[in-house]
Amino acid sequence: MTWIEWLRPALIDATETDLLEELGAGRAQLWLGETAAIVTQCVLNDRGRSLHVWLAGGDLDGVMALRPGVEAWGRGLGCAFLTIDGRAGWRRVLRRHGYVPDGSELKRMLQ
Repeated sequence: MTWIEWLRPALIDATETDLLEELGAGRAQLWLGETAAIVTQCVLNDRGRSLHVWLAGGDLDGVMALRPGVEAWGRGLGCAFLTIDGRAGWRRVLRRHGYVPDGSELKRMLQ
């Protein structure tokens, strides 16, 4: 499979064209592994700068293998948090990695 095929099921509120435009404009970052991909966006909100996982797909182990690098990159940018929207199953998986519910999102302090 290709990275776009891994991410296609996660494209609920956006299209492939939207994804490619965000990546091309530098407003989103693509993280590729051997069996998974993650797309992040650095956002500024009332809590400060955070790195948001917009999309993730592929093999669960592959996604989790990308997580430490994504988090380190967010810290390097000065992001206070990493946030993720996703299905309820992510809560179970990410809880053991320091993620806590915050409204409809999960978040983890990076600093």
